[in-house]
Amino acid sequence: MLGTKLIFASLYLFTAITVFAQSGLKGNVKNTKGEKLSFATISIKGTSKGTIANEDGNYEIALTTGTYDIIFQYLGHKSLIKNISVGSQYEVFDVVLEEQVINLNEVKISNLQENPAYTIMRKAISMARYHVLEVDAYTARTYVKGSGKVRDFTGLAKALAGDKIKKETGLEIGQTYVLEAINDIGFRQPNTIKETVISNRDNFPPQLKNNSSPIQVANVNFYKPDPLGGGSVSPLSPAAFSYYTFSYEGSFEDRGLEVNKIRLIPKFKSENLYTGTINIIENTWAIHSLDLKSEDQNGKYSLKQLLSPFKDVWMPVYFEFNVAFSAFGINADFRYITNVRDYNLTVNPTFHQQPTVIDEKIDKAAAATLKDKKIDRSQALAQQEMTRKQARKLLQDLEKEEKKERKARNEETDVVRDYTFKIDTLAAKRSSDFWNTERQVPLTAIEIKGYRQADSLTVVNADKIRKDSIKNLPTFKAKHIFFGHTYNYGKRDPENFTYPESFIYKSPLATGNLNGDFYNTVEGYYLNAGFEYKRAKKLDTRLSTGVDFRYSITRNTLNGVFNIDYSFNKIHNAIGFSGGRFVRQFNNENPISPSTNMVYSLFFEDNYMKLYEKAFVSGNFRKWFSEQISLVTNLEFARRYAMPNNHFTPWRNSAEKEYSSNNPITTELANTFFETHNTLILDVEFRIRPFAKVGRYNGREYSINNRKPNFTFKSRNGLLTESRFWQAEAGYTQNWELNKAGNLQINAKIGKFFQKPAYFMDFKHFNGNQTIFSNGGVNAFRNLDYYLYSTADSYLEIHANDEFDKLLLTQITWLRLGDFRENLFVNYFNAFEQGNRYAEAGYGLQGGTILLGFGVEVGASFLNESYNGTFVRLRLPF
Repeated sequence: MLGTKLIFASLYLFTAITVFAQSGLKGNVKNTKGEKLSFATISIKGTSKGTIANEDGNYEIALTTGTYDIIFQYLGHKSLIKNISVGSQYEVFDVVLEEQVINLNEVKISNLQENPAYTIMRKAISMARYHVLEVDAYTARTYVKGSGKVRDFTGLAKALAGDKIKKETGLEIGQTYVLEAINDIGFRQPNTIKETVISNRDNFPPQLKNNSSPIQVANVNFYKPDPLGGGSVSPLSPAAFSYYTFSYEGSFEDRGLEVNKIRLIPKFKSENLYTGTINIIENTWAIHSLDLKSEDQNGKYSLKQLLSPFKDVWMPVYFEFNVAFSAFGINADFRYITNVRDYNLTVNPTFHQQPTVIDEKIDKAAAATLKDKKIDRSQALAQQEMTRKQARKLLQDLEKEEKKERKARNEETDVVRDYTFKIDTLAAKRSSDFWNTERQVPLTAIEIKGYRQADSLTVVNADKIRKDSIKNLPTFKAKHIFFGHTYNYGKRDPENFTYPESFIYKSPLATGNLNGDFYNTVEGYYLNAGFEYKRAKKLDTRLSTGVDFRYSITRNTLNGVFNIDYSFNKIHNAIGFSGGRFVRQFNNENPISPSTNMVYSLFFEDNYMKLYEKAFVSGNFRKWFSEQISLVTNLEFARRYAMPNNHFTPWRNSAEKEYSSNNPITTELANTFFETHNTLILDVEFRIRPFAKVGRYNGREYSINNRKPNFTFKSRNGLLTESRFWQAEAGYTQNWELNKAGNLQINAKIGKFFQKPAYFMDFKHFNGNQTIFSNGGVNAFRNLDYYLYSTADSYLEIHANDEFDKLLLTQITWLRLGDFRENLFVNYFNAFEQGNRYAEAGYGLQGGTILLGFGVEVGASFLNESYNGTFVRLRLPF
């Protein structure tokens, strides 16, 4: 969710500044009331140099000897430009900024029949995409400082986690922790970013030093519909008028430009919407600055952004984000600030133009005269008038031409996201002298104290840290015998967030017992255990091998399965092998979980899970041809055995009930019992994403297919004479983000057996459910018998689920802010040969933090167009 994403973003801070001079300017920034202006921006006119004040309003910037025009800025205050001479040492210059005077434009207000904010915002929205594209490339250096402090733990959280957090992480309640970084950023259209961490520093305790990752740039762009990438709605989104009302509060002047102050008010409360103000520059309709707030069940958030002109393009120079977190018994504060300087821009003249935009809803006469007018490409757009509709059409044409030109230059056009993140080998080794030279934002007294404490702890623990860095061996503890553990070897790769090697021990005393996987009527009581070894080489190759055991106490039988999986070619392709002897559900998609089956078997004598046993060996191969096409194959030889119930004593015994046979009941087979037999089955599946685009992370390509269709074509063949069959199936899935109409997910399959199988486990099974617990997902029914309608002929299956932020009960504000979600669902299948058609529809409500993710669903089902019953289901968060 937005709030949670922002919390994590506030912990990953960064940015930059480099100057080696020993002269410059320093001082303090206040307002006319004498109040400090924390994080005011200071820039040098005519250059890309700049800095920000610290939390106490103190600033410092290194400059060589000379005379400079210094620009002081703070949101809501007049910009101040001062001509200052710098000598051979630091000059002291204290600044007082006046509050911005907001003028109400009487002419603008009186001439319109609606609030002028609406026409301003319509024009700004129509030009937003132009501002996204007007910078073809840039490089910059960024300085980021983030701080966080846990104020206190309350109630149960304190009792359960307080001492543990302190012991395992070294974090102290009330201590302020600071993270700083200097990163170089490079950007090129359409979305290529290269980020290099030059240096990073923090005052984390020694326990966290080796496993902390460098902070990365926060990618915030309010010209885009989702500025933070977490579902938030920008006031410049094309759909903004569905979510916000706007109010004109006047205008002010900055550097000779008129800036409109617009207040935005959400039409309903949501964690994805903002309140506050956005300042829009007249005529160019670019963002000047913004001051916004939001909240959710986890806390309150505020963000500020200030832009300055570089080559006549207003670029972000300052971003501040604050979190007041209060949830799960934890109260904490986080602050994240970033200052960007040393911009080097390449402007794209095609999009860096400001035509006179006519609002059709206000200037109807002018719009009518422009209706049939063609835009003259030979004439500068800034000299032409056009309606918002014409501006959109022109943008589409310009983007198409731009793409053709890029293709002609052999530039990649299908890569829509290319992010390279590297860490300088000296990033974590820079000395205090380096930081004293490079850091141009003075530390506060609290931050200096924090660094001194961290340095002292590092010295005290230096020997232990050195030994750990050499050995990099995890510590064994006696409790691991009972609860299992993952042992990570080597230092975690901060670029890819993986360890070179890991060993996982799955304890028989914990594996299964904790999630209810320890009983069924076929095996009785059993224990699970296992081992797994993983090895990773960045994003190039990965190896995973392991073995899982299951001992049936009732049957006095030990089963086991081994597996090995090797991914290569930047982990796109993979080959794997497995084998052993184990029990399986007749439906290999496992429609009922072991824990749910355990509860129903032991307490209600309903043993819904039906099992058989197989000894097998299999091999699989996965190949990624491109972002649009991939292949998955599997060949398995197995000997399959029927299994009877072996345990008949539930915990709650009813004289009126008894366990059902382990042979499923179905309409197409009179008896599903089978003799022991051999099979050789070949599965081939092509996955097609026709509209997928390419994304890259550190050189590894991946598919970006959001809101685009996915198609699958499967063939499943039994190749031995005694178990021969052939099943073909085509599938389609897609997600649609429909704004107020919800987030719609569709999953459809159509298939046919061209040669019918002799054994029931090879039939087509629908993911049914006969328990009170919803199995959720978009591939499952809520009220369908697990095996009654399984088929060995042609079939059609459709699932649809639409999830809403605001529908019925979520009209209530406190439910919506509590991260409750509502959904409507429809599930349908048609087993053509049987003549059975089944459908169900329902409504669901799932809670967030308040109900820990629990929810409820209600619905009705229909068989062959006749009412089949009403159902209530509980949704679990796990």
